Amino acid sequence: MTPDTGRCSNAFRQRGEPMLGSAPVARRWLLIEHPGPWSRDHLETPGIAGNVARAIESACAELQGRSLLVRRHGRRDPGEAPAWYAVDTAHGTWVTGTWRTSDDLLAAVAALGAPLTHSESLAEPMLLVCTQGTRDACCALRGRPVTAALARVFPDEVWECTHLGGHRFAGTFLSLPDGTCFGTVDLPNAVAVVRSHRAGEVDTTHLRGVTRWSPAIQAATGSVLAVHGPAPITAARPGTIDVVSETVTRVEVIGDDPLPDTTWVEVTAEALPPAPLSCGKGPGEHTAYRTVVIADPR
Repeated sequence: MTPDTGRCSNAFRQRGEPMLGSAPVARRWLLIEHPGPWSRDHLETPGIAGNVARAIESACAELQGRSLLVRRHGRRDPGEAPAWYAVDTAHGTWVTGTWRTSDDLLAAVAALGAPLTHSESLAEPMLLVCTQGTRDACCALRGRPVTAALARVFPDEVWECTHLGGHRFAGTFLSLPDGTCFGTVDLPNAVAVVRSHRAGEVDTTHLRGVTRWSPAIQAATGSVLAVHGPAPITAARPGTIDVVSETVTRVEVIGDDPLPDTTWVEVTAEALPPAPLSCGKGPGEHTAYRTVVIADPR
């Protein structure tokens, strides 16, 4: 299905603005399987709302976490208890369980905040594609074909999910447990983006950033990967961070081969002219992250 003209995702692509630094910021993710329908605010969805929603919001605020509702692409056994996953992107670990009651979900919230232990298992790969049409039509129009394309190749890993932030970047998906987020992905290139990422040659033309890092770090590491790659997403990581002002951050990017050992990048948060950020709404204010390599400021 081709998105209608005038959609926010079409407008973004026509403007040609930078996408690096746009990934949602979260070190831990709480994923709750829910077949839908999903409310516009996913925590207002029946079965989630109320005390559970407040507990999820509180835990995520405290732990630099985010929550998503997820569902398998295609049909599932209605008699099977839905699952939940508490994923730590910094360590690549998770805790999982099933739920039917509010108490089960409160146990999931507790797992999100539990300290790492040796009993936690390494998380299995997951691909979470935003398809939440109740938030924005572009997420459904572009996300559902991407989901279908990925599910044909990675059937055990693909899930639909609620809002990942940034309707205009649709189709957008999150790779777990590494926490790498991609955008402007379409049916013809979706599988190639995943395969390149897993082969250690991340496609920076579709890279939004790594979610456990701030927007400035996402932009700095991504820009080094773009110039000196292809390379694995893990080949670029932050060293010293120097916050110069409200809009300027200098990031020391530590690199593994083939990237330079050290690159200093100055990232400027630039306020852009109002533009359509969501379908059906007027122009809104937004920010892009501009990067330039500088000499070691120390």
